[in-house]
Amino acid sequence: MNSGVPLRELQQRFQAHLLSGDMRVLSEILDAPPLPAAARLEIYRAAYVNRLVEALRSTYVKIHQILGDDVFAAMASAFVASNASTTRSIRWYGAQVPAFLARTAPYSGQPLLAELARFEWALAGVFDAADGLALTRTHIAQLDPARWGELRFRFHASVRTLSFVWNSIAVWQAIDAAIEPPAPARSEHATTWLLWRHELKNYFRSLDPVELIALTWAIDGASVAVICDELRPRLAEAEIPARAASLIAAWADAGILVEPLIFQAE
Repeated sequence: MNSGVPLRELQQRFQAHLLSGDMRVLSEILDAPPLPAAARLEIYRAAYVNRLVEALRSTYVKIHQILGDDVFAAMASAFVASNASTTRSIRWYGAQVPAFLARTAPYSGQPLLAELARFEWALAGVFDAADGLALTRTHIAQLDPARWGELRFRFHASVRTLSFVWNSIAVWQAIDAAIEPPAPARSEHATTWLLWRHELKNYFRSLDPVELIALTWAIDGASVAVICDELRPRLAEAEIPARAASLIAAWADAGILVEPLIFQAE
């Protein structure tokens, strides 16, 4: 490089070339054999783009398998061209891929792809979430029963809920098991899925309407008393205490409740 430009400005120009193809830095590159300056500069830009494409391939494994090498590379390259990396860690690059697939032809013609991408991005976040000390049934059994109505819960940082109208999860499971995936199918009603990590392993399962209501309120910080009130339109009064207790036990068994519990009157 020539020496007439301050180092920081050279770095900024070089970064601008990597991110957007800005060629202002070219005048600062020595034109020495065997490659001209523009060709040598392009090596760095191509390597940068390829690294971002590889990061997307690592996160969106099932999307890559569905599209195949060439189509995925074309999709990822188009995404990189319109979505600059804005994070310090490449791990967090690619959050906008589901939205990109949903709005960009020809991928937008296959709406299951966008759902599947949402699921894959969420799974990556689940695995990387901070850890926490799981609450067990034993901990809960030691609490004062007279104060259960005041009880609120804190959830593991990995907990996510996603709603899908396509059979995205069935497709993901089939690909993961290396069997032929089912044809895309759209349901009349959305299914909400719970995702979480326990002991370094990702889990997910669907939620029935009662658990969805209870979990939504619990995550939002509602007390057990409020959660039970919200279940009244769905369950007979006599069923509510047992169902609430069974849900709390199931959450503890899954490892998604973490200490400390909170006692606080409404």
